[in-house]
Amino acid sequence: MRKFYALGVMAAAAAFTMVPVSSAQAAATNVQSPGNLAGGRYESSLDMLSMWDNSAIDSDYVRLRVTNVTRSDPRVYTHDGSPTYNNRKDVYIPSTWQSGDKITLSVCSVNRYNGTASCSGTATAWV
Repeated sequence: MRKFYALGVMAAAAAFTMVPVSSAQAAATNVQSPGNLAGGRYESSLDMLSMWDNSAIDSDYVRLRVTNVTRSDPRVYTHDGSPTYNNRKDVYIPSTWQSGDKITLSVCSVNRYNGTASCSGTATAWV
């Protein structure tokens, strides 16, 4: 979600402040792989994607697939973490994605040695 700002004046201090004014309701969309081995999230209020690794197996990594359906713009993000170290990775959505764009996301826990993946279904969200 893109934020618009209104200029305000604090009466007591007579100072200018920036006050966030939202054009749409903020929402979070979550996805998780079977067994909750990996998770992903789109947080519209932050324009941020997150992914995390819940697997205790060191041979697994997280793959988050995000597609801007409106702009036909697919992206793949990966994260090699573990539940005890470097668990979460956050990335901002591309600046070319605009408010109102439809996106889809899914997350997989992928075995780095044989390529097998355990994936979530696909969730839909809006920028």
